[in-house]
Amino acid sequence: MAFVLLAGLLILIQSECLAQLKKMSTEDLTEQSTAILYGKCSKVKSEWNQEMDIIFTTVTVIPEEYIKGDLGTEALITIPGGQVDDIIYEVSEMPVFMEGEELFAFIWEHPSGKNLVTGGKQGKMKIEKDKITGKRKLKGDPNKPEKELLDDFTRKVKGYMK
Repeated sequence: MAFVLLAGLLILIQSECLAQLKKMSTEDLTEQSTAILYGKCSKVKSEWNQEMDIIFTTVTVIPEEYIKGDLGTEALITIPGGQVDDIIYEVSEMPVFMEGEELFAFIWEHPSGKNLVTGGKQGKMKIEKDKITGKRKLKGDPNKPEKELLDDFTRKVKGYMK
């Protein structure tokens, strides 16, 4: 009997892990987002919620351009998880933001009013400058292993909005 319970629990855990992140195309990310932007991360701050049982990280992004929507001159994005003092609260499949990095992000507004990243880590891509051409490219597009030019990707996303 204990073996049956253990086997059932393992199957449940395995199916839960597999169900955590639905693979989304760039078109899906575009359609399901209320805002799409690229810009520079200026601040990352983690804090406990009021009940002191979950840590949330608030990311401030200074948008260079909005492709869709408008969250103002400072876009505040909430990420479940983070670190406060020596306590780390990790949430799988959530993107990581670093102060000073340039990024492209798909955002959706949660019913609570908080702005979350659409599709978890799929919805945030780092922008890097090509050392040879100086052109900006996206690193981390979930649908392309090679890096794509920021301008080309932006045109593609705008095309999905028509």
